This record gives sequence, structure tokens and C-alpha cells, in this order.
Amino acid sequence: MLRLKIDKLLHDRHMNPNQLSKLTGIRYPTVLDMCNNDSKAWSPDNLNKIMVALEIENVNELIEYEKEQED
Repeated sequence: MLRLKIDKLLHDRHMNPNQLSKLTGIRYPTVLDMCNNDSKAWSPDNLNKIMVALEIENVNELIEYEKEQED
């Protein structure tokens, strides 16, 4: 499963989802869903805006792979 690390990135930068929303122009509910990993699909445009706003050059800083546990 792919997961976004936006919440950690914001914490490290002493920022909150509202600030990221204002920086990127992405709707606050969308940013919040992305922070909580409640979003099922991510717009490449939104990912790019977040990377630019947070000055991220490597997508691995934004997205991580987490192996799903088998039941």
C-alpha cells in the first residue's frame, strides 16, 4: 500500500494542513484527506504543488510503500 507522509513532513516543518492548503491552493478538505491517508487517489498536479511548497525534490520523501499484512 502506498501512503503519503504529508503529516510527518508538516510536523517537521512546524506547519499544519491549513497552511499547506493556503500555500498550494489545494482545498483544505483535500489536504486533510491526504494528510490522514483517507484519499484513495492523488492528483499528480496536487502532489507536484505539495512538493514545490515543501521544497521536496525526491518523491520518496512524500510517498512510502507499506507492505500490507496478510490475514
